[in-house]
Amino acid sequence: MQITIDTPYVTVQEFARRSGLSDRSIRREIEQGHFIVRPKEGKGEKSTVFINMVHLAMEAAEQAERVRGQQGTSAAAQR
Repeated sequence: MQITIDTPYVTVQEFARRSGLSDRSIRREIEQGHFIVRPKEGKGEKSTVFINMVHLAMEAAEQAERVRGQQGTSAAAQR
């Protein structure tokens, strides 16, 4: 399996465009720790938030492997 990521980070607005989620939903997920963001360099609250796309791709790959393993286990149990 090969996963290609066009950029390691995207803004909340770009992630909203790609995912179809609202900015508000994405920010809530960030606050809950479901999306990892790039640490801010300065202490200004106005700096741009960048979502880590590499982490999301790794998480998706791990989930796919878990599901694949569960399907293999259940298929073997049915035999």
